[in-house]
Amino acid sequence: MPARVIVVAGPSGSGKSRLSHRLGLPVLNLDDFYKNGSDPSLPRIASGPNAGIVDWDDPDSWLREDALAAIRELCEAGTTEVPIYQISADGRVGSKTMALDEHDMFVAEGIFAQEIVADCSRAGDLLAAYCITQRPIVTFWRRLVRDLRERRKPPVVLVRRGLALMRGQRRVVDDAVAKGCRAVSSEQAYGELRARLRARTVTLPRGLRQPDNVSCGATSVVVARMLRDPAWAEEIRPRFAEVVQATHRTFRGWPRRLGTAFWSVAHQLHEIEGVRYALSPWGVAGLCPGRAYDRLHRAASRGLFSGLYVGTRTLPRHVTLVLGVGGEDGAALQVFDPADGSVRIVTREQFTSRTLGLGGWPQVWSTVVPRA
Repeated sequence: MPARVIVVAGPSGSGKSRLSHRLGLPVLNLDDFYKNGSDPSLPRIASGPNAGIVDWDDPDSWLREDALAAIRELCEAGTTEVPIYQISADGRVGSKTMALDEHDMFVAEGIFAQEIVADCSRAGDLLAAYCITQRPIVTFWRRLVRDLRERRKPPVVLVRRGLALMRGQRRVVDDAVAKGCRAVSSEQAYGELRARLRARTVTLPRGLRQPDNVSCGATSVVVARMLRDPAWAEEIRPRFAEVVQATHRTFRGWPRRLGTAFWSVAHQLHEIEGVRYALSPWGVAGLCPGRAYDRLHRAASRGLFSGLYVGTRTLPRHVTLVLGVGGEDGAALQVFDPADGSVRIVTREQFTSRTLGLGGWPQVWSTVVPRA
């Protein structure tokens, strides 16, 4: 499917790179599209203490069309060739392949990011555009520490340039807003984007349903392993039913014709996620469905799978898998139902009113959630 781009602009040192990498998405560094230092078309500062040196804060020092072409290729094909720019070498030192893999969105960040917002929007590639801002003195200090650590330029040049940038920060932010960005703090942008990421609907291939009436637990754990290991998923996809039944035969604890024991699901999820799981006492989750929902939602917010047993007031009848949070604001759960292979959005109200309808069963019975 086509991907979309999140544009992150802002003054140098405002925290664009830190925000971008915190999101866990592929990042296109737009600053790698600077012109080489030997390029005669580079603009230069005309007056002041820095007169005569290259004006690296002028958009004319940057190859805008090359950056747009890379974004277009990523959105359409999911891969592109991008330059490797080293400030110490004053230019490009090579190139590398950037691939989105399973991601359907990526971040493009740089001090000229606002220059591409309008074009990305017209092409239908834009998901969101932010200008990261904070107090000018904080930006100045962070930028100076970073540039000194990386030995980007002589210290005197860095201090002079930093002071000039601090005085012009308001102008940079206003320019980004005028070109389609929204001025926010790094934490505000992170919170909004994480909520958007958590609320994305998980999509699964067709046909991932339980092959018989007693293998719902095995189907759930096999799907969990497939989501965590795409290479294995591709390998076993043609014989999915066979793998599910083989997995079900490995379960111990009670007669397999009765389904899957709670501790078998806990053991399997522990192997997949690498964390230990806790079982709610027999039937207690059905007595306190709101509390069970909150525990599942906390685990889903951490990005971890959970097992969910549903049934009637007296018996557990079906095993499902909580994949993550869902809904527009991330307040619901995304649950895989092996009865038909679908991913359902389930709300807290459905838990408390006992109207789940997962596999045709109305209420929560037990949960298998990661330990805190």
